Amino acid sequence: MNILLTSNGFHNKSKRSKEIDEVFEKVAKDKRVVIILNATKEGSNIQNIEDVRQNFEKIGAQKVDLLMLDRENAEDIFKYDVIYAMGGDPRLLLDDFWNYNFKQYLIKFLEKGIYIGESAGSMVLCDNLKWVWDIKKGTKPKYDILPKTFEGLNLVKQRIYPHYNRVSEEQKRKTDDYEKEHHIEITRLNDGEFIWV
Repeated sequence: MNILLTSNGFHNKSKRSKEIDEVFEKVAKDKRVVIILNATKEGSNIQNIEDVRQNFEKIGAQKVDLLMLDRENAEDIFKYDVIYAMGGDPRLLLDDFWNYNFKQYLIKFLEKGIYIGESAGSMVLCDNLKWVWDIKKGTKPKYDILPKTFEGLNLVKQRIYPHYNRVSEEQKRKTDDYEKEHHIEITRLNDGEFIWV
């Protein structure tokens, strides 16, 4: 599968590595890119959308469109070569992906296309996201509201904890303890880092 898991993706306001810029250029130059906005619906991360769009244009993407995924337009992803799922609120993204049966479209898309996840866009691809709310509850209002299901799309093994370089020491201890108690592995991803699947 052609999946790129990132922490902060194509932002300008947080650290990005030269290596990730080169990867983005390699996968998106002369390609049609669609940016999925569902994780930004309630304002979280909305300020970075325009930067991401412009950055794809600067590296030579043939076309860059924005898409708020819904039941009527899920098939529109097949007009593109690259999907970029913005970060923001993982609950909104997870709920919408299940509400609009996005997994079936994404699996078909991945036969030829590339999916880039930014933060929440990376998180929702694992098997189960209960750990996210268990660990992060009380840190931000968005983690005090539960998703309709903790079940992720189960397309990658990695349970991505993005922006790990900005996490408090208390959160790091909580993550370590949670892994031991629940016998799971959580992949810590700093801004500027990425994983190819």
